[in-house]
Parts: sequence; C-alpha cells; structure tokens
Amino acid sequence: MAQKPTREFAVIKVKHVTVSADTTLGAVIALEVDGKNEISLFMVPEVLASLEAMLAKASLEQARHHPVQ
Repeated sequence: MAQKPTREFAVIKVKHVTVSADTTLGAVIALEVDGKNEISLFMVPEVLASLEAMLAKASLEQARHHPVQ
C-alpha cells in the first residue's frame, strides 16, 4: 500500500469545540496553528467517538507515568 502524504502542524491553541445536538452531525474542532492560521476539523459522530477513546487511553497512560502528587 502506498504511503499517504502527511501534513504536520504545530497547534498553538484549541479555539473551540462544537458538538451538534443532532446526533447525525458530529462535531467541529477549530485549532490555531503556526502563523495565526486556523484549521477546522469536521468529524462525524463515529470519528469523534474514536478520537474520544484515543484521548482517554492517552490520558490514562500519561497518568501512569506522571501521577498527581
């Protein structure tokens, strides 16, 4: 399988997260990147759920390595 091109951005700030009350629409995450540009990520509910699960796993792993003192 051919490798897909990847674009990397240094995210400076999460501008906003909007989750639709309509369960079929998903969410939008707006990020500020280098150069004061913004990127908006539009996610269907399944992708949002997958991202939430990945972030939860990452948070647990980070807590194991850096316990609260």
